[in-house]
Amino acid sequence: MKPRRKFSGVVLMHIYQRPVSRGLIFYSVKDFLVFYTLFCIYAEKHKVRILGLCLMFDHIHVLVETDSQAELSAFVRDYTSCFSLEYNRRYGLKGQLFERCGMAAKASDKARRTALAYVYNNPVEARLCKSAEQWQWNFLAYARSRNPFSDPIVLRKTSPRLRQAIAFVTSVHLQKRALTYAYLDRIFDELTLDESKQLTDQIVSIYSVIDFTACTRLYGSFDGMLLAFRSNTGSEYEIKEERERRLDSIYIKMANFVSQERGLRNIGDLLRLPVHEKITYSHKLIACCGANTYQVKKFLHIP
Repeated sequence: MKPRRKFSGVVLMHIYQRPVSRGLIFYSVKDFLVFYTLFCIYAEKHKVRILGLCLMFDHIHVLVETDSQAELSAFVRDYTSCFSLEYNRRYGLKGQLFERCGMAAKASDKARRTALAYVYNNPVEARLCKSAEQWQWNFLAYARSRNPFSDPIVLRKTSPRLRQAIAFVTSVHLQKRALTYAYLDRIFDELTLDESKQLTDQIVSIYSVIDFTACTRLYGSFDGMLLAFRSNTGSEYEIKEERERRLDSIYIKMANFVSQERGLRNIGDLLRLPVHEKITYSHKLIACCGANTYQVKKFLHIP
């Protein structure tokens, strides 16, 4: 057996991923959850330590610590390829989803703190929230609560359908399996909006692999870390990332608009259209949602 290649000690890597299309990846809560549960399952399988994960609509940031280059490569390959297969199956798409990822090593504690601030503050920079812990999909709020974005679950008041959904999620997780779109459709479609929010929080908490304790050690306390994030958004010079002035909340507005459109099963029906038909539909999004041309092109994957 070929010996495993190793880094010179434990290394924190900042990984940046974006799609080949340069468009959006995540259009719905189910998109986020499918990726997240796959990511967490493979992080445990490959025994890497996760210090940060931030899912933006059109790109992904990961902070992962390991001493094995082979294990890191296998981890990224597995969660990326499995999500791509599931995503393409859902939306009737073909081909490679992600570009080759960008990576940058962070050796010193100062570099690690800067990377943490940069990754967790991505949604703040995109004007999706005022502070890092308000964005659900960097998972920071889950460091202190199992239900930061929903009402606490009181078992005696919980509906049988929600209890069954939580039991199903727990069972799938214990089998070291991720939640597919088919699973999520099955357990979410009978829930109320409030129950859906509660179940989402439960899924994130059940699958979580992010080591917030390791993050906190770099700052002395969790509150100290939050204060540092609010004081300094961090920086990243080793990875090329699009730096246009962002207002990513428009993607939420467009996704909500599309979800109400009659005759569309999901966003895949739009993404599969020929370019000229996408351009025709883009005028509707511009008129109804107030999006600009750049935002609509990203949303519809128009070259």
